[in-house]
Amino acid sequence: MTSNALARLREQVRCLERRSLTHSILRVLPTGLQPVDDHLGGGLRTACLHDILVPDPLEIGSSLALLLPPLARSGQPVFWLGTAPPQLHAWGLHRTGISLRHLICVESDDTSVLAVAEDILRGPERALVVIAGPHIPSLTEVRRLNLAAESSGNTGFFLRPVSTSRSPGKDPCACATRWQITSHPSAPFCLPGLVLPLPGPRRLSVSLLRVRGGRPAHWLLDCPDHAPLPRPVASLLAHRAPPALTAGSLSPRSPACRARA
Repeated sequence: MTSNALARLREQVRCLERRSLTHSILRVLPTGLQPVDDHLGGGLRTACLHDILVPDPLEIGSSLALLLPPLARSGQPVFWLGTAPPQLHAWGLHRTGISLRHLICVESDDTSVLAVAEDILRGPERALVVIAGPHIPSLTEVRRLNLAAESSGNTGFFLRPVSTSRSPGKDPCACATRWQITSHPSAPFCLPGLVLPLPGPRRLSVSLLRVRGGRPAHWLLDCPDHAPLPRPVASLLAHRAPPALTAGSLSPRSPACRARA
């Protein structure tokens, strides 16, 4: 029996096992990027793990452009785990639709962060878990987390930096998908009367390195959260920008929860 046939047989067994679970109806989390959702059959699968590789610290925003919209559309609590305080911007999360009342940041040491993630994934309440940090999980650790996610229907995401010199995406992967998203030069946006064109919408280079039961793919896409003109032309000409926040849109003290495990 070839390795491909064995992999298909294992996937069929997993599907049969999931039918006995209370969450056996397969659901997806749409990314908001239409070509990506069409390729995946509607979006990211739930009740499993997804691996997002960050090749450069400056590309973290590109990775979050894929990760944050599904988290916001789910309407579920989001647990953000890591060994260091997360560098999250409250106004940016507000703009993506993530409720700060449903965001729980948990800081843990490197030896117990995966154990905390497993406890949350195995819990009875619906939740999404983001595991951020440099730790490279082993196949055994990922399989344990996968079993926890499948038993409860919760979904987990790895958000971890990788070195471009180590051929990212070549190491074994037990996650449902593996991604690498980087920025791409935008197309110029021309307006009548302007000598120089304005920068266009932010573009993303989205690489689906691996997908369980599917084919890898690559896209160059306009990022939907950045319009060509983020503010009126009048404010550009007057060298003044509108206020970033309207009064009362955010409370003086962020309601996001933070815990230390």
